[in-house]
Amino acid sequence: MNSKFFIFFFLLSFLTGCERDFDCIDALPEGYFVEVIDRKEFGLTDIMRLTRQDFPELDFDKLEEIRDLFDFDLRVEVTAIAYNTVDPSGNPVTASGIIVRPLDMESRGVIHVPPTTPLSNLEGGSDLLIITEGVFAFIGYTVIIPDLIGSGTTKEVPQPFLFMDNTGRVCYDMHLAAMEYCRKFTDHPLPAETIIFGYSGGATGAISLLRHIGWQSDPPIKVKEVFAGGGVYDLCNTYNHFKKSGYAEYPLAPLLITSFDYWYKLNLDYTRIFRGDLLYNMENWLDRTRNAEQMRMLINPDLHNYMHPDFFSSQSNAEYAKIESILPLHSFLQGWSPRVKIMLGHAKDDLSVPVTESEALYNYLKNKTNVSLSYGSGGHYDYGIQFFVSAILYLSVN
Repeated sequence: MNSKFFIFFFLLSFLTGCERDFDCIDALPEGYFVEVIDRKEFGLTDIMRLTRQDFPELDFDKLEEIRDLFDFDLRVEVTAIAYNTVDPSGNPVTASGIIVRPLDMESRGVIHVPPTTPLSNLEGGSDLLIITEGVFAFIGYTVIIPDLIGSGTTKEVPQPFLFMDNTGRVCYDMHLAAMEYCRKFTDHPLPAETIIFGYSGGATGAISLLRHIGWQSDPPIKVKEVFAGGGVYDLCNTYNHFKKSGYAEYPLAPLLITSFDYWYKLNLDYTRIFRGDLLYNMENWLDRTRNAEQMRMLINPDLHNYMHPDFFSSQSNAEYAKIESILPLHSFLQGWSPRVKIMLGHAKDDLSVPVTESEALYNYLKNKTNVSLSYGSGGHYDYGIQFFVSAILYLSVN
């Protein structure tokens, strides 16, 4: 499916969207917001430069079709805040995130954008201030972007990648903290209604947040619609896919395994998990300071180069069995029934996250809510641009 057809399908599927509700809720939970960490203004050229730096493999020609939607003179204000939440063990922590607001214009609404999957603990929004996920501010939206645990103020612990329950809670608490901050300390309180957008790990975060809101008895956040592209929604399925394919374009697996080891206290024997250069350089390579491009230079996408041969066996060894025992805890395919419009998208030729992830979530949700699934091409990275472009086009005309 080419980019233009995908965009047409995307817009068509949403044109019957709900009415906006900009009413603000007066009585909100207190005690989430802690303090302002930093504040700075940026322009669109700043975010484009950062995106090119972080994702040099992306085809930026695809952005030409939405160039006219942006005001290149528009400035945005980024406010980094600290807030109260919990880590995956349930311990109270002070996490961080950013609020990106367009200046010299009235905000068109709120969009919550969990971050994609940064491998470095130095790339949180509160560290960099301007990140790709903030692009929606340049079409007039106030954007809420949590750092998630393991980044920003909590960078001393491993990032709990794909921990759906904790991610949902951390995003939810960040949203309430942003509402509290804006209500108490600014002249632009946030409305109850929000849109949720996420791509890749951010899509997992988007669905995590939606589910967590749905689990609350009377949440002060009202979700209008959700955009989720290229995400992991059932870790068992993804794990089994990579056992069979032996190929993972995005080098997340080693950090995911060490994260599981830390948070679940698995006490793994890594001589039975990894092999080769990765095994001998674990302490250095997996120190959580390298971004995706730097990790790809170290870790070959062929899993046979660094995973122990037992990983590919039909009968895993005892160390892999520990990992496999907790995978069912990381799934959206049971136990919830959303009542909101959800747009799923995935590249059929995605070599980082199998397309079967979105298909499985679609099949689970199709009899529960208004959900659609669109396919694209270009792999995980170029399709990601298509997905962002499609959302920006839709939001610009609605």
